[in-house]
Amino acid sequence: MDIFSLLLRIQHHCYTWLLLILLITESASLKMKKKSSKKFRKYVAGYGGRGISNEHILKQNILNFYDITTRPVKSDGTPVQVSVAISLYHILDTDEKHQTFECLLSIRQRWNDEYLSWNESDYGGLKSIRLPANQIWTPDLVISNYADENFNDRMVTNVIINNDGNVLWMIPALVKTYCALNVQYFPFDTQKCQLSFISWTYSGFELNIIYNESFANSIYYNPENQEWWVENITSVRHVQKYACCDEPYPDVTFTINMRRRSQFYVFNMIYPCVLIYLISYLGFFLPVESGEKVNLEITILLALVVFLLMVAETMPPTPDSIPVLGMFYGATMLMVSVALVMAVIVTNLSMRHDTHQKVPTFLRKILLVMSGPGKGKHKSRNRQNRRDRITKAPSIRLEMRDIKFNGEVETKHFSPAHCVDDMNNYHLEESDSEKEEITDYNYMACQSAFCCFRRTLRRHDSDWQVLATVVDNLLFWLYVVMSLSVFVPIFMTYADR
Repeated sequence: MDIFSLLLRIQHHCYTWLLLILLITESASLKMKKKSSKKFRKYVAGYGGRGISNEHILKQNILNFYDITTRPVKSDGTPVQVSVAISLYHILDTDEKHQTFECLLSIRQRWNDEYLSWNESDYGGLKSIRLPANQIWTPDLVISNYADENFNDRMVTNVIINNDGNVLWMIPALVKTYCALNVQYFPFDTQKCQLSFISWTYSGFELNIIYNESFANSIYYNPENQEWWVENITSVRHVQKYACCDEPYPDVTFTINMRRRSQFYVFNMIYPCVLIYLISYLGFFLPVESGEKVNLEITILLALVVFLLMVAETMPPTPDSIPVLGMFYGATMLMVSVALVMAVIVTNLSMRHDTHQKVPTFLRKILLVMSGPGKGKHKSRNRQNRRDRITKAPSIRLEMRDIKFNGEVETKHFSPAHCVDDMNNYHLEESDSEKEEITDYNYMACQSAFCCFRRTLRRHDSDWQVLATVVDNLLFWLYVVMSLSVFVPIFMTYADR
């Protein structure tokens, strides 16, 4: 027992001496630091350190025990308030096919670092310093809708630190983000592209992202000779919870509101198409007898197709909606095709005179109605008088054989009464000079079957020409009505946006 108690006493004394040695060592190190600090201050004050500035001294002092991995707050429950804003300098590209937006901007962040504050009077009135951003703690903010390959490829710039601990970090960045580009009203469209900033690892309890009106967005974009006009930049703060964590994660979303400058597209894409469409009306003013209506409409349609092939690459591809300009192109091609069909119909009617066919009865009635009721009654009375005067003569039957009519050999018998029936079918546009009175001399002349036959053919041919002219006028107004019914809804779609 005596030996065991002796050993315990020896151990107790050893621990005591060991603790005493540690205390002496720690006090010696503190004295050495104080001496080195005094020597450094004496050196700066005039013992050979005249080239050392207050800024250098300040940086050495504040970075001596600084930890870049620790949040810059002295209380663990205090979140770091980070204000975010952007400054837009240039819009590089808008890709409608891939739905991306690329711009050059400056990302500005401001927060307070409680470990980077000092008394300016101790350092010759120094109020602010610059330090590389990788030497202090910085927020781990990312753009959540970033679309480029290099996700975090940013320039390492300096931060501006004030004596009250406020830190300002401005990062120039070439940003490419996803943007839902709606080209339905191209080229008179407006777009809204967003940039969402969020902390990648810190929740809202540790890092709170805010937008402060005093720390506003800026627009340095010059729209001269550019496609887009930037109207403004708006900011909205959201708080969301994700599947990984129960804590809320705030984010600040910036929306760049842009309007496309459409002068280039109007002059190079809309104006030529409108001009081609208006030329299609000229086909209705060509004479029916010319036979050039179809050629003109085909030429216009080919010109429109070639023009559409040239501007097809300029049109933005989108699977969700058809641009108004694309609808206008489609409507123009449709109406030019309709004008071509109408030209074929009129030309077909005009060429029927070569067949020497008689105009159908219902078409003759339509022509009679369109010629006016008074005019039709007057012609009917004249023809009835001629019929009464000629039919009183004895009937002489003449026979003509082997006359080709409608491609077949026929035998027709002609008499004065038959000749008068053919005269009654004389075309509606008969001139006054041709309304000769039937005399005995004309009666004897009418006995010639060949003369009566030729006169009948001429009357049929004139009826087809009159019918083609009337149909051409009707189709012109139908074309105007169809054009209004097609193009007015397209323009109303743009007006109601």
